[in-house]
Amino acid sequence: MKKALFVALALTVGSASAAPFVVPAAWSSNKPSEVQTGGTLRTVNLQDFKTLNPFVTAESPSLPVNVFTAGSFLTQDPITDDYIPYMAEKYTQSADKRTFTFDVRKGMKWSDGKPIVADDWITSYTLHTNKDIGSNSYDGFFINDKIIKVTKVDADTIRVVFPKADVTALEFLTGFEPEPTHVFMPVFKAKGAEGIKNMWTISTKPEDIVVSGSFRLSRYVAGERALLEKNPYYGEWNKDSAGKSLPYLDGLQINIVADQNAQLAQYLAGNIDVYSPDNRDRLAQVKAAIDGKKLNAQLIANASARASSDFMVFNMDDSATFKTKLFSNVKFRQAMSMLVNRDAMVDLTLGGLGQPTYTGVYPVYKDWIPTGIDKYKYNPQAAAKLLAELGFTKKNSEGTLVDKAGNKLEFTLLTNAENTRRQGFAKIIQDEAKKVGVKVNTSFIAFNQMTDLLDAKGDFTRRGFDAIIIGLTGGGKVFPVSGPNVIECNDLGDGGNLHMFNQSNKCRFPFETQSINLYWKGRGEFNLAARKAVAAQIQKVEAENVPYVQLAAQTVHFSWTDRVQGELPRAAVNSLNASTLFGPRILDLTWIKR
Repeated sequence: MKKALFVALALTVGSASAAPFVVPAAWSSNKPSEVQTGGTLRTVNLQDFKTLNPFVTAESPSLPVNVFTAGSFLTQDPITDDYIPYMAEKYTQSADKRTFTFDVRKGMKWSDGKPIVADDWITSYTLHTNKDIGSNSYDGFFINDKIIKVTKVDADTIRVVFPKADVTALEFLTGFEPEPTHVFMPVFKAKGAEGIKNMWTISTKPEDIVVSGSFRLSRYVAGERALLEKNPYYGEWNKDSAGKSLPYLDGLQINIVADQNAQLAQYLAGNIDVYSPDNRDRLAQVKAAIDGKKLNAQLIANASARASSDFMVFNMDDSATFKTKLFSNVKFRQAMSMLVNRDAMVDLTLGGLGQPTYTGVYPVYKDWIPTGIDKYKYNPQAAAKLLAELGFTKKNSEGTLVDKAGNKLEFTLLTNAENTRRQGFAKIIQDEAKKVGVKVNTSFIAFNQMTDLLDAKGDFTRRGFDAIIIGLTGGGKVFPVSGPNVIECNDLGDGGNLHMFNQSNKCRFPFETQSINLYWKGRGEFNLAARKAVAAQIQKVEAENVPYVQLAAQTVHFSWTDRVQGELPRAAVNSLNASTLFGPRILDLTWIKR
């Protein structure tokens, strides 16, 4: 456990008077005197952004989450790992670790020039905890079905009270962003939850999007690009160590491209500035271009394991169909796990630059993963035996297993058309399953279409899919198991919106309740060894019941053109923080060399 979480914060932390936030010099490999201001950073996104609305966004990356927000009361130091005051000038924590009181930093402004004040956290809290809005952050405001209370003490002070001491409290308080009261609350009062849900679509006028972050939207062309310009008010309260206003850049250009091959082509052509190769072939192409002097760029290969994973999830909602009954049978899921040739995925699809996964805890957190978690690793013979126990002992003329009722062992596996890695995984699953008589049909569709299927509430018919390959990324480091929006199935009767295998708004399986109880036990455990023991229990439950058939995780690689400067010091780029939180740079400190 990092020392920041063990400091007895019954005392005041932070400065005693209002002042801009000053980014430490250690966060950049450049001195402020070396920096050139201006210029545009060019990057890509693999699909259109689905929404600009912070209350309904659920995808990653996301403009509302990754660009529009400045942050919250606290931020995390990428060098020391400490939590430090940011949008709060200072804060206190009670002796029982439950109550935090924040003095909101004075002088902060929204991108329209209006002050950022305590009311804006109350607005964020009010709307994120309205279950009719259905925010992706909804579950995060509850501790085992008891709400975290957020109140305004006065115009400049916010109090946050946890129902019990929570080891992830500082992580939560780093991600609890304010939202503009003067924009959202008039709509909420007039039109309620539906009014909020209909705000800030990708067709909303850029001038109507009010943000706290360093960049604001200037133009969005669906299917082509998003253009962002510097928020002129952000630099009034964000400075570098020499007192210069941040960010250094004038803007961002995010091109929308069709898939990962198009992303690589854009980088090799010099049309974008930052790139993270996702397999050995693309990594080799970048290295060859740099070595051949065709691309002036930097490359850090194998920086660390990536804080993400891909998995296959079956539709296990409650219905009377043959398939959903099959998918709900643990022996079927165990068999499918044993038909997944993860070593082939790592070798053929990732080019050896990755590792098999059997748990929702990312391999980058190797110290948290217990031994023996690979019980249902690749074993086609054992898989066939389990399927026979389910009644699939004979094959039809097509070579597909059938039961006595004539039901074929066949399903359709979806993944997103933009992601060639996941398509490679799907092909390997299809080929291996065929060898034992399981017919897997693959279909590659738009990412937003796929997430619509996953997000739909209700029975099997309304969700309308058999199985999907998708992934999760990010998350906390203090207790790096899946968060409440993944693990909860009946949170206040609403259900975790990323509880992908079961969106029926109720716990259908004993292991769901068991996992939830263990999760909240772990969240309340401040002893690191004891917390790791709870995390191990959760993973063993997951490995035995296989609600998600984990596949493989990539190694992370970073590359950027020589025109881009201001990355973190090299030791930090190769650290756990870079792979999990920051990547190789802090955007505010990035600059263009001209």
